Parts: sequence; structure tokens; C-alpha cells
Amino acid sequence: MTMNFDPFRPSRQPAQIIYDTFQAEAQFRKGRALEEWQRKEVEAVFFAACKFASDNGLRAPTMEEVLASERYARGSVDYGAKWAYVLSEKMSPLIPKGSRAQV
Repeated sequence: MTMNFDPFRPSRQPAQIIYDTFQAEAQFRKGRALEEWQRKEVEAVFFAACKFASDNGLRAPTMEEVLASERYARGSVDYGAKWAYVLSEKMSPLIPKGSRAQV
């Protein structure tokens, strides 16, 4: 099996799943209008991040946080990774109701 080396691919979750989702959706850019592929990539990242958060006890990001993270990453040589890292920082672990945060 041939593996393509991607120096920007995050090695930890949730950044890795966010990055992989973006990369998978970006393959469909050709043949789509700019507005369509941008919307599809943001939606794919949003749904993947929310699912990962739900499955792993993390706070799901809002759509505005996904959009803000993407805007922050624009122009970076590591655009996809930067987007994934910035968004994953917003997905802090949930604190169960009734428990106190450790100081």
C-alpha cells in the first residue's frame, strides 16, 4: 500500500479528523462554484467536529466558530492544519453538571 506523506496532517484528535474531513471535501472543488465548495467544506468540518465532540465528551463548536477558525487560517501555508488546530482548541472537554472545575 502506498501512503502519501502529508507534513501538515495533525497527529492528534480532534485536529486530525477535522483536517482529514476538510481534505476529503476539498477533493471535490473542481467542477463546483467557489461559493459551493466553500460552503460544502465548512459544513463538512462543522458536522465532523460536532460528531467527534459528541462521541468524545467535548464541547461541539458553533458554526460561527468553524467560520471564524477558517477565516483565521486563510493565507497560511498550512491552511488546513491551522484551521483544524484553531477549531480543536475551541472544543474543550465538557464538565459534567454538578461537578466543580478543578482549580
